[in-house]
Amino acid sequence: MNTNFETGEALLNEFYEDGIKGIIDGLNSISPHIGRYIIESYGQYFSNPILNHQQREIITLATLISLGDCAPQLKWHTNFSLNIGITPNEIIEIMTHCIPFSGFPRSLNAVNCAKQVFADRGLVVKITDELKNESSKIEKGVTKMEEIEGEHGHAVLESLDSIAPKLGENIIGFTFGEIYCRTALDLKQRQLVTLGSLTAQGDCAPQLNVHINTAFNVGLTKEEIIEALLQCALYVGFPKVLNAISVLKKITAEKHHR
Repeated sequence: MNTNFETGEALLNEFYEDGIKGIIDGLNSISPHIGRYIIESYGQYFSNPILNHQQREIITLATLISLGDCAPQLKWHTNFSLNIGITPNEIIEIMTHCIPFSGFPRSLNAVNCAKQVFADRGLVVKITDELKNESSKIEKGVTKMEEIEGEHGHAVLESLDSIAPKLGENIIGFTFGEIYCRTALDLKQRQLVTLGSLTAQGDCAPQLNVHINTAFNVGLTKEEIIEALLQCALYVGFPKVLNAISVLKKITAEKHHR
């Protein structure tokens, strides 16, 4: 048996033996090769130290949430995430962070999956509503946007001034004033969620351009961003990841020529 299989099997048996056994047993009678592919993928990706296990699962949850039709897989990965050390509050925060990028319905479906998993495991989760002052959202949002996006954020807003200024206000007040100001995830974690969500949707090159630049701004390295995009391939397919990599390639080329 190859090394990736052995590594993946050991990892999955350590962190979620019942979960992987259920998948393999379900595949053995009709497509055992797919079970092998899954195990080998875990061995290949999770043994790469550029991202740790928690970071990889943050990205995975974001992709599954944003695809929107993956309840069985999302439930499996919610359990796996808990097993590798992601907290229930962090899981809910990942689902919350996806709202501006993939919409309320997909996040609500994800929260319902998480709620079932937490109930099955007897977990009690209490989430704090951190910002209730409506009048402070725009001010907070501008400050946060400038902190993490700089000129790229202002360029997006300026492009909306002549046609949909209210959309610009919503982006500032909700995305940055509400979501990015919450404390359950740090900015690097939030950008991993954002990259996973945008890559999963597959038609977000302009937004990926902004948020890959933001990923650099908050301290993610080129290698970490590449690895984050590669992690998405297991769940969204190669074409969407190739498109995202093309955006990254253009950004890094521009940075090189400055």
